[in-house]
Amino acid sequence: MKDSWMIPILAVLVMTIRTGYKSQRARDKVLELIGTPSWVINVIIIILFIAWLNHETKWDTSEEATKTREALKKAIIAFIIAILSELGLTIAPFWVVFVAAYYLEGWI
Repeated sequence: MKDSWMIPILAVLVMTIRTGYKSQRARDKVLELIGTPSWVINVIIIILFIAWLNHETKWDTSEEATKTREALKKAIIAFIIAILSELGLTIAPFWVVFVAAYYLEGWI
Protein backbone atom coordinates (compact mmCIF):
# COMPACT_ATOMS: atom_id res chain seq x y z
CA MET A 1 0.00 0.00 0.00
CA LYS A 2 1.13 3.50 -0.70
CA ASP A 3 1.77 5.86 2.20
CA SER A 4 -1.01 8.12 3.48
CA TRP A 5 -3.82 6.01 2.03
CA MET A 6 -6.18 6.63 4.94
CA ILE A 7 -6.97 10.28 4.15
CA PRO A 8 -8.26 9.69 0.58
CA ILE A 9 -10.27 6.64 1.67
CA LEU A 10 -11.86 8.59 4.52
CA ALA A 11 -12.53 11.54 2.19
CA VAL A 12 -14.36 9.31 -0.30
CA LEU A 13 -16.26 7.65 2.54
CA VAL A 14 -17.31 10.95 4.12
CA MET A 15 -18.33 12.53 0.81
CA THR A 16 -20.31 9.43 -0.20
CA ILE A 17 -22.15 9.34 3.13
CA ARG A 18 -22.82 13.08 2.91
CA THR A 19 -24.15 12.80 -0.64
CA GLY A 20 -26.30 9.81 0.29
CA TYR A 21 -27.66 11.59 3.34
CA LYS A 22 -28.62 14.65 1.29
CA SER A 23 -30.51 12.51 -1.23
CA GLN A 24 -34.05 11.65 -0.14
CA ARG A 25 -34.12 8.83 -2.70
CA ALA A 26 -30.95 7.29 -1.24
CA ARG A 27 -32.26 7.55 2.33
CA ASP A 28 -35.56 5.94 1.32
CA LYS A 29 -33.72 3.16 -0.49
CA VAL A 30 -31.51 2.45 2.54
CA LEU A 31 -34.59 2.13 4.73
CA GLU A 32 -36.23 -0.12 2.13
CA LEU A 33 -33.17 -2.38 1.92
CA ILE A 34 -32.74 -2.60 5.69
CA GLY A 35 -36.44 -3.35 6.00
CA THR A 36 -36.19 -6.32 3.64
CA PRO A 37 -35.36 -9.41 5.72
CA SER A 38 -33.93 -11.39 2.79
CA TRP A 39 -31.52 -8.55 1.93
CA VAL A 40 -30.35 -8.25 5.54
CA ILE A 41 -29.84 -12.02 5.80
CA ASN A 42 -27.85 -12.09 2.56
CA VAL A 43 -25.64 -9.20 3.70
CA ILE A 44 -24.97 -11.05 6.97
CA ILE A 45 -24.09 -14.17 4.96
CA ILE A 46 -21.72 -12.12 2.78
CA ILE A 47 -20.02 -10.62 5.84
CA LEU A 48 -19.63 -14.05 7.45
CA PHE A 49 -18.31 -15.49 4.18
CA ILE A 50 -15.73 -12.68 3.92
CA ALA A 51 -14.65 -13.23 7.53
CA TRP A 52 -14.41 -17.00 7.06
CA LEU A 53 -12.39 -16.76 3.83
CA ASN A 54 -10.10 -14.18 5.37
CA HIS A 55 -9.54 -16.41 8.39
CA GLU A 56 -8.95 -19.53 6.29
CA THR A 57 -6.45 -17.93 3.90
CA LYS A 58 -4.70 -15.47 6.21
CA TRP A 59 -1.45 -17.40 6.63
CA ASP A 60 -1.78 -19.68 3.61
CA THR A 61 0.75 -18.88 0.90
CA SER A 62 -0.50 -21.36 -1.69
CA GLU A 63 -1.56 -20.21 -5.13
CA GLU A 64 -5.16 -21.21 -4.38
CA ALA A 65 -5.26 -19.04 -1.25
CA THR A 66 -3.78 -16.10 -3.15
CA LYS A 67 -6.40 -16.45 -5.88
CA THR A 68 -9.12 -16.66 -3.22
CA ARG A 69 -7.91 -13.46 -1.52
CA GLU A 70 -7.73 -11.62 -4.86
CA ALA A 71 -11.24 -12.75 -5.80
CA LEU A 72 -12.51 -11.65 -2.40
CA LYS A 73 -11.03 -8.17 -2.82
CA LYS A 74 -12.71 -7.73 -6.18
CA ALA A 75 -16.01 -9.08 -4.86
CA ILE A 76 -15.96 -6.56 -2.00
CA ILE A 77 -15.43 -3.67 -4.45
CA ALA A 78 -18.23 -5.04 -6.67
CA PHE A 79 -20.58 -5.24 -3.68
CA ILE A 80 -19.79 -1.65 -2.69
CA ILE A 81 -20.42 -0.48 -6.26
CA ALA A 82 -23.71 -2.41 -6.40
CA ILE A 83 -24.93 -0.80 -3.18
CA LEU A 84 -23.96 2.67 -4.39
CA SER A 85 -25.76 2.03 -7.66
CA GLU A 86 -28.86 0.84 -5.83
CA LEU A 87 -28.82 4.09 -3.84
CA GLY A 88 -28.61 6.12 -7.04
CA LEU A 89 -25.12 7.42 -6.31
CA THR A 90 -23.60 7.31 -9.79
CA ILE A 91 -20.41 9.34 -9.22
CA ALA A 92 -19.22 7.63 -6.03
CA PRO A 93 -18.26 4.31 -7.72
CA PHE A 94 -15.73 6.18 -9.86
CA TRP A 95 -13.99 7.55 -6.77
CA VAL A 96 -14.19 4.22 -4.94
CA VAL A 97 -12.49 2.44 -7.85
CA PHE A 98 -9.92 5.22 -8.34
CA VAL A 99 -8.93 5.34 -4.67
CA ALA A 100 -8.87 1.53 -4.38
CA ALA A 101 -6.77 1.16 -7.54
CA TYR A 102 -4.31 3.91 -6.58
CA TYR A 103 -3.93 3.45 -2.84
CA LEU A 104 -4.87 -0.20 -2.22
CA GLU A 105 -2.62 -2.01 -4.67
CA GLY A 106 -4.03 -5.32 -5.78
CA TRP A 107 -7.67 -4.47 -5.03
CA ILE A 108 -8.56 -3.66 -8.63
